[in-house]
Amino acid sequence: MSAYEQYAEEKRKIDAYLKQQYVIAGVREGLSGDWLEFKHPEGDQAAMLVETADARKYFVNMLLKQARPT
Repeated sequence: MSAYEQYAEEKRKIDAYLKQQYVIAGVREGLSGDWLEFKHPEGDQAAMLVETADARKYFVNMLLKQARPT
């Protein structure tokens, strides 16, 4: 899988969680990437590993967007 394909897959997964009303509740940095922790308003939780630098930039932008008051 190319670097772009890996980024596109990680972005697709992040967008899918956000579309289902999950919010990014935490980020844990590791040597192999960043673990994103998602929480749903109904109490469900999920986590995913983000390995590509472009996907990390993307989730940071989504995190900043979710932190802005509407």
